Amino acid sequence: MKKLLGIVILVLLFSGNTYAGTKWGKGELKLDDYVVEKFIEYIKGNVSKTPYLFAVSKDGWGYNYYYCANGAGCSGGAEQILSECAKYSKDVECFLFARKRTIKWKNGINPGKGKASIIKSKWSDTEIRNKLTELGFLGNITSSSSSSMERKSSSSSPS
Repeated sequence: MKKLLGIVILVLLFSGNTYAGTKWGKGELKLDDYVVEKFIEYIKGNVSKTPYLFAVSKDGWGYNYYYCANGAGCSGGAEQILSECAKYSKDVECFLFARKRTIKWKNGINPGKGKASIIKSKWSDTEIRNKLTELGFLGNITSSSSSSMERKSSSSSPS
C-alpha cells in the first residue's frame, strides 16, 4: 500500500513538470520588428532589471516580458505572463519564447538550449537581430503592415 501511495505522489509531482513544458513555444515563428525591438530591450536589461521570461503570441505580433529585480532569483509567473500576453494580443495564444537570455522556442533551427540559443546582453542591436535571423525568427515575413495593429504589453516583475 505504501508503495502504491509513493507511486501516486511521484506521478503527481512529475505531471506538473510535464505541463510546464507545454508552455514553451515550438514551430515556425517570425517576429514583428516591434517585438524584436522589445526583445532587445528585454535582453539588455540593467543592474536592477535582470531578464526573466519573454512571451510571444504565436503570430509574432504580441509580447510580454518580466524582469527579476536586482538579479534576484525568480520563479513562477509563467501562467500570468501568458495570460497577460494573450490579453494584450487580443486573445491570440501566447507561448514562452525565452527564459533569462536563452531562447527556448524550438522551431527546427533553434535547439532551445546551449550556446546556440544564448543571446548576450553586451551584443549590439545588429548582433542580436543577426542571431534571431540565424535562428529562423526573422526574415521572409509575409504578414501585413504593423501599422494597422495596436500593440500593448507590459514589463514587470512576477508577483
